[in-house]
Amino acid sequence: MKKFTLFITLLFVAGQVSAQNTLSDLYSGKAKLTFLGLDFTQAKYIGRIGFTDPAAIKNQHMVSWNNLIEYEPKKFSLQEAFRLKPEQYQSKVTDMIKLNESADVKDNIIEEPYTITEDQVKKSVAKYSLTEKDGIGLVYVVESLNKNAEKMCAWVTFIDLKTKKVLYTEKLEGAAAGFGFRNYWAGAVYKINKSINSKYYKQWSNAAK
Repeated sequence: MKKFTLFITLLFVAGQVSAQNTLSDLYSGKAKLTFLGLDFTQAKYIGRIGFTDPAAIKNQHMVSWNNLIEYEPKKFSLQEAFRLKPEQYQSKVTDMIKLNESADVKDNIIEEPYTITEDQVKKSVAKYSLTEKDGIGLVYVVESLNKNAEKMCAWVTFIDLKTKKVLYTEKLEGAAAGFGFRNYWAGAVYKINKSINSKYYKQWSNAAK
């Protein structure tokens, strides 16, 4: 009886593992993609002259940058970048907006270079409380907004939403551009999206085969 019970348990565990999503599932159209938005909890802001109102960044702009993903889908959607049908893609940024309430801006405005590691990205993802449990999530774990270099660095991170396991992460850069503080940094998000469409989708899809 004990052996039978153990056998059933192993079958269940094996089934759970096999049910996890992979990047190949995304590129073959078997898994739905949810764009979760921008995680600023590990971000630093390089160049003090460019970040004079930390309260507005935290309470206003972080929310706005995430909301743009849903409010302006023609510009910020990743559906085209990943060659997905409408039913295979959605954006849902509410979880990242809530997460960013714990972000610290004032004490993270610096002048010196700053980077985070892949392990730090994974630790951040492990703390997520996600309402979406089906398919693959994509989040930009922001490393820095660099006014001196006029660019944003973010780890583009794929997550199995059921397990919160990081399937893949890679740091990309986007040049900041636009009129006004919000649009200037939103322009960097747009540039990262465009680089995925023009370059990284092909690299990632080939690697996932």
